[in-house]
Amino acid sequence: MGGLGEFIRRFFHCLGHIYQIVLFLNVVIIFLGIIFSFFESVGPIEGIYFSYVSALAIGYGDIVPHTAIGKVISIVLGIVGMILFGIVVGISTRTVILMMHPREGHPHD
Repeated sequence: MGGLGEFIRRFFHCLGHIYQIVLFLNVVIIFLGIIFSFFESVGPIEGIYFSYVSALAIGYGDIVPHTAIGKVISIVLGIVGMILFGIVVGISTRTVILMMHPREGHPHD
């Protein structure tokens, strides 16, 4: 089994195959954070912060939605976050499996 450097190399190699999806989902999270900031009267940085905290399912509670639109945005952020971070967990899992059992993967993985 390789070390941390090998894990990082393989992880980013796999991520490179779907980087457009990951980038798109991050853009959606940022965009929804900006929209959230408009409807909830918080600054754009606070809106983006809220969107990532919500997408990660952390939910500190320091910023909460008060409007119906803000609540809908929060729900969408939760769904987008599950997709994005599910992809990251899936790639991490695949990378660990390939490192533990290198003959099971393709030579280019």
